[in-house]
Amino acid sequence: MEKIIELQDVWKTYFLGEIKLDVLRGISLEVLKQDFAIILGPSGSGKSTLLNMVSCLDIPTKGSIFLEEKDVSKLSEDDLAMVRGKKIGFVFQQFNLLTHLTALENVIIPTVFQGTSKEKREKKAKELLSSVGLEKRMHHRPAELSGGEKQRVAIARSLTNEPEIIVADEPTGNVDSKTGNVIMGILKKLNEEGKTVIVVTHDTELQKFANKIIRIKDGQINE
Repeated sequence: MEKIIELQDVWKTYFLGEIKLDVLRGISLEVLKQDFAIILGPSGSGKSTLLNMVSCLDIPTKGSIFLEEKDVSKLSEDDLAMVRGKKIGFVFQQFNLLTHLTALENVIIPTVFQGTSKEKREKKAKELLSSVGLEKRMHHRPAELSGGEKQRVAIARSLTNEPEIIVADEPTGNVDSKTGNVIMGILKKLNEEGKTVIVVTHDTELQKFANKIIRIKDGQINE
C-alpha cells in the first residue's frame, strides 16, 4: 500500500518570550492509504500539535511533511487551506456545529461554494446523514440532539467534500463509552470503505479499532 502522509524529522518550536519550547522533536512517521491510525498520548505529549501537522492545519518549524508525495510543509496558508478542503475531513471533540442551523443545514455548509445546485447539495447531505443513522433527526438543531448524534452529524459533515483522509481529534471525548464505540464503529466502517482514518486520543481502549498505533510522549514517537 502506498504512503498518503509522511513526516520527516519534524520539529515544532514555540517561543514564549525568551523561553524556547520544543513541542515536537524530530518526529518521523508514515501513514499508508487506508490505514486506521491512532495517535495515542497523555495530555501535554504533543499529540494535538502532531495532529495539526498530519492534517495540514500547521507547518513545522523544521522538517518536511508530504501529502501524497507532495511537500506541503512550505505551502502558504491559502494553499494549505485548499489542500485541506479537497483532501481532509475533520471531526472535533466539541462537534463545532452551528447551533442555529439544523443537522441537515450543518452538513450542507461545506458544499455551498462548490457551484452545485441547492437540490443536489441537499440530496447529498441527506444521504450522508442517513449513512450515519440520522435520517429521522436531520431537521433537528444541535440543542435537540444527544452528544452521540451531534458527533454523527459532524462525521457526516466531514464527508461532504469526499475527502480521502478523515482526521478525528478526541472524537469520543464528550460521549459515554457505549456511544463512543458507536462513533468509532462508524469511523471503522468508513475506513473499510477506503478512507484513511487518523484518530488522536488519550483513551487506550480505542486501540482495538486501529491497524497502526503511533505513541507520542514528550514530543517524540515512543516506540
